[in-house]
Amino acid sequence: MNLTEMRVRVREDLQDTDSQNYCWSDDEVDGAIARCVLEYSIHAPIEQQDDIATTDGDTELDISSLTGILKIESVEFPIGYKPKYFQRIEYWSGQLYMEDEGNGTDARVRWLKKHTLTTESTTIPSEHEEIIVLGATGYLAMSASAYTVDRASIAGRHAAINYKAWGKERLDHYDKKLKAISRTSKV
Repeated sequence: MNLTEMRVRVREDLQDTDSQNYCWSDDEVDGAIARCVLEYSIHAPIEQQDDIATTDGDTELDISSLTGILKIESVEFPIGYKPKYFQRIEYWSGQLYMEDEGNGTDARVRWLKKHTLTTESTTIPSEHEEIIVLGATGYLAMSASAYTVDRASIAGRHAAINYKAWGKERLDHYDKKLKAISRTSKV
């Protein structure tokens, strides 16, 4: 499911399908989806591994080709030792340093990457797409309850209560789903 399809799914759950009279703008819906994609990424990131050339006599690794980094897990250098030889590393402000100096051969970097959801593609597994829908609808419903609570009409107050209860229920379910798939809960 791409971003356009995800937006449609979120609008369906919110019953906000009249394009001439949307309650939420596309930017608001996309913002809620983006927030959920980031939160999903933190719980279930993409595990990556790349071999990066070291520079002779330098402790810095050029990781500029790695995009969407959430966390550097480890750096194996030199590669091929049994047991593996892992470097003590420092990752700060987009720069990665290892304890030992390089020698021109590769270091193996294991890292965690953010998921993407664009109008062309996604990295989110199809079995987890509904988690994003749950979260986005919950956040949007909560925002609607905050918006309508200051309105003077009695109907507006009931709408705020209904949006808040429904949004809270969805966010509670979303949180449980995220915890169930969380990388930290796996052995």
